Amino acid sequence: MIRVSNAPVCAMEFTSFRKKTTVNDDELLVAVARFERQLAQVEGIVYHTLVRNYDNEYANVLFATSMEVIKTLETVIGNTKETQDFFSMVDMSTVQVEYHQINKFNFTVPSYFGCIENGKFSLKDTTQASTLLSVSDAVEQAYLKAFDNTKGHFISTRGDNQYAEIVLGQTFGNTKEICYGYFGNEACLSLLGLIDESSMNLGFWYVVG
Repeated sequence: MIRVSNAPVCAMEFTSFRKKTTVNDDELLVAVARFERQLAQVEGIVYHTLVRNYDNEYANVLFATSMEVIKTLETVIGNTKETQDFFSMVDMSTVQVEYHQINKFNFTVPSYFGCIENGKFSLKDTTQASTLLSVSDAVEQAYLKAFDNTKGHFISTRGDNQYAEIVLGQTFGNTKEICYGYFGNEACLSLLGLIDESSMNLGFWYVVG
């Protein structure tokens, strides 16, 4: 992982993928470390880490000062040897790119986190976007902040009526346990009540590099 600065961020890219079957984990980690050196040279990149889930999927997680910085990365460093070496290890048919606009003023990436909860969803009522943000703040104040495990939290916009709740936690196990505790908390139930249940997609990822 790299931290280029402690600047506030307003954009996150979450790109999941599987490595090619011919590539082992150590080879991938070395390639990612070299790729990160290219990222560190791009103005506006604040933080990068590689995460993994229990389905043997990986994800690149990038935080930046603007969405423009993220969306121009391929133009800036796409043709470098380090980037191409990394891409050569990825099964490109499995790549899924998500762009997250962070809906939290002056959000800074915490000094440490070991897990990311990426809970994607749509709203039942598309006019409730502002309500979503206020309810999310209530969840943070009334529930998430009660746990030392919680290192960061925000709602992001991914597209037209496409959102995500992102929680940065200290450990995978505690983050998952706290998430399941939403069903026993009044503020959290208010949040869940806004969500179209059929759209929910909850993922937990742990930091590996």
